[in-house]
Amino acid sequence: MGRLAGKVAVVFGGARGIGLATVKEFLAEGATVYAADIREPAEEIGGYRHSTVDATDEAAVAAFVDGVLAEAGRVDVLFNNVGVHLAKPLADTTVAEFDHIFALNVRAAFLGTRAVLPHMIEQRAGSIITTSSNGGVMGRPGDPVYNATKHALVGLMKSVAVAHAHQGVRANTVNPGAIDTELLRGTLASPDDFETKQHQLVASTPAARVGEAWEVAKAVVFLASDESKFINGVVLPIDGAKAAGAMPGNRYSLDFDLGVGVVP
Repeated sequence: MGRLAGKVAVVFGGARGIGLATVKEFLAEGATVYAADIREPAEEIGGYRHSTVDATDEAAVAAFVDGVLAEAGRVDVLFNNVGVHLAKPLADTTVAEFDHIFALNVRAAFLGTRAVLPHMIEQRAGSIITTSSNGGVMGRPGDPVYNATKHALVGLMKSVAVAHAHQGVRANTVNPGAIDTELLRGTLASPDDFETKQHQLVASTPAARVGEAWEVAKAVVFLASDESKFINGVVLPIDGAKAAGAMPGNRYSLDFDLGVGVVP
């Protein structure tokens, strides 16, 4: 029997990257999965329901969750995984860009959480997991407004945890670092740059490699499962120790040997 057998899971942002990897892991662990995204899935994997939903649209999110409840009768797990990146200095960021990234990265998680929360409180059980970033636990000079959204998600989930733990609701964040996804590759000038710029991507990562989407998805499964029933309000970096602290000065180098510590 799978670790999520009998559970109904909702995934917002399930069409690509970490979201799609998590859909696969949820299915493998026996969950009934309903995924939503503004895009179609990158792969045809079957076995779950995918809907086209704008996660920033209040009515659309409410209607989607209501539809899941009408069909499945419950929601046990919510994975908020909607987000975009913005690599701009603060002084160069427009108000429109600020509003856009907060709408996608924070409003979407707020709407998804608000939609499932009354039901989870009523059934006195539920796990909400939200994708933040290691930028949600530390400052980074290149993307301050993006980091502000990721800090906001940490605060939102911690507050939900404190407010509703006594009602059986859990709320945690996963905080990835550099993960090989379409989102990461989209920050580069071209797809080919991923191979040529790996040194730059991992120069500040103690593990000396980029992570994989399935590695984040496995952590989400754990937080969704009953194995983590007493874990609530946790911020979980999945970043090869980058958020843990500073490395020796000679490690912050673009000529660092990637062969050291790399997992095949």
